[in-house]
Amino acid sequence: MDSNSVQPVNHFFFDNLDTCCQKIIEKMGDKPITEWRSADYNSLSSRLGKQTKVYLSENTLKRIFGRLKTPQRYFPQKATRDALAQFIGYRDWQEFEKIDQVSKPQPGKSGDPGQNIETELPVLKEKKRPYLLMGLLFVLLMVTIFGAIFWEREYTVPDVNLICENPFGSVPHTAVFKLTSKTNFDKNKEFQVDFLDEAQRTDINGDRKITKFFRNPGVVYATLLYHNKPIDTTAVFLLTKGWVANSGNDTSRAFPIAGLKPLNSNNIYVSPKQLDSAGLDISKPFLIGFSNVKPSNISGDNFSFSCKVFAEQSRPGIQCIETTIIILGEKHRHLLKLFRKSCIAFSEYKFSENRRTGSEQFLGALAFDPEHGGTVGINIENKKVAVILNGKKVLSTKYERSVGKVMGIKILFNGIGKIISPELKDLKTGEIY
Repeated sequence: MDSNSVQPVNHFFFDNLDTCCQKIIEKMGDKPITEWRSADYNSLSSRLGKQTKVYLSENTLKRIFGRLKTPQRYFPQKATRDALAQFIGYRDWQEFEKIDQVSKPQPGKSGDPGQNIETELPVLKEKKRPYLLMGLLFVLLMVTIFGAIFWEREYTVPDVNLICENPFGSVPHTAVFKLTSKTNFDKNKEFQVDFLDEAQRTDINGDRKITKFFRNPGVVYATLLYHNKPIDTTAVFLLTKGWVANSGNDTSRAFPIAGLKPLNSNNIYVSPKQLDSAGLDISKPFLIGFSNVKPSNISGDNFSFSCKVFAEQSRPGIQCIETTIIILGEKHRHLLKLFRKSCIAFSEYKFSENRRTGSEQFLGALAFDPEHGGTVGINIENKKVAVILNGKKVLSTKYERSVGKVMGIKILFNGIGKIISPELKDLKTGEIY
């Protein structure tokens, strides 16, 4: 049985969980939980992971805070509770429970209208105390033994890998995933596969395969989770023939523009007429993605990238116009999300595992308004990153995990945008992508 589904019978457990959630809300800025949106949950997940190394999905956090209804009251497993307690300054959940209970009025204490509990407790005779102590020690020993057995069975990470049977394809593409292992493993154990924003998280075990449909050019990173912890990753590559464009009004539909035919690589652009021909309603907010996805031998940890971009100042229904550069690697990706100064709270960068968002850290240096054109440069040398905007170095950072070889470039705009002469070059070999 999944330990997350076990419901404690003691209502004090839930009282403590509610208290912990309230303290987390206060730490996140005291914004009422009823007003939280995806960005708030993602911000909490990022801060929680950075502090405790435990990353929780948006849906898991919603269940914990009671915003995603379940048939029974959801109560997270111990590792998750420990992380929540550590996030608000305690060593673990047990310490939080003890301190929280001490801080609350107890029946029988001074000032409490309840009856004094001490008068109701039977007085133990001195000669019975050794037997009571021995009984308690025996119970503790049994709990420890069975707890160790349960932990070994449930929480030891299995030697299991996630593979995609057909990782390379064009758009659209249906990919097939399955589990494999060099050793025998319990095929009834439940795992999950997380596809980030590309598809819904899905359960998987050793007895079945799962299929996923992908409609956008790029690289999909699939992460295998066991008890909500990542244990393996694989990737699916949706290849193109040069630079192509696609768009959509939401995540449920994609509109290939010009039949995904290659565009002029020196002047990458699609017109309102082409968008209308693709079936896109341009009276509503929309996103355009330009993609060039193909295998290469260029290191994703040693390259330079540059281009000039043009973006709209505004569009009906969109106050903050986004310009996003994504370098897709075999294992991970680099991402730079840019907005003008007044919308800097939405800015973000992610170089492999190193991620920062404007909602949790002021990223004023990344303010960028390409209404009349602007240049973007990204230089990475031995995992050390420099971002150059309009000829000025605005960010220096670094990361640890290699992204592998470069597999693609994506550039996204809210509304209509244009790219002039994008170039990605290997710093060691000089190879041009």
